[in-house]
Amino acid sequence: MTPTNAAQFGPVEVLLKERRAVTLRLLAADDETRLGDFDVTVPREDYRFYRCQPLTRGLAQEVVRKAQGPMDVVLMAADPDGGGIVGYAWYVWESTQAASSVFGVCIRRSHQGAGLGRALMARLLEIARQVGPPVMSLTVQLANPPAVALYQSMGCQIIRQQIRKETADFAAEPEYYMERVVR
Repeated sequence: MTPTNAAQFGPVEVLLKERRAVTLRLLAADDETRLGDFDVTVPREDYRFYRCQPLTRGLAQEVVRKAQGPMDVVLMAADPDGGGIVGYAWYVWESTQAASSVFGVCIRRSHQGAGLGRALMARLLEIARQVGPPVMSLTVQLANPPAVALYQSMGCQIIRQQIRKETADFAAEPEYYMERVVR
């Protein structure tokens, strides 16, 4: 995201279920270690739902680098007590003329079911109304019904069911391709 756009979206405090607070903010250039610490603790069975490849410190470095560019938005949720990342969300697009973008959300197990995914999605949608293409899209495995329910409750529509291709790390499996018009 450009610095001009980023200036419009400062940190926000969010109160989750059980009165846990988190700070949502744009990923900064100095967050590489924090994001790497988060990524390497995501259990293998969880990153299956988030990315097709393993989450690593190298991937975190790439995400932080790209987040400083004009066509990537990465939000992080930080625990205000320790400052560690407890979740993050991103959306990216390929060109300034792109008709749609892709997005994803990853939440630490300790914060799943507490409303953090909804908070991150709401903030992403707020930003997407002003920055990026008019349509956001994602794929979500049918084996992840809580995520499917969240995305539908946030206005994402199932466009089709398809099969996620097999990778070196994961078997092929059914998924939904979903879209959300943001403006």
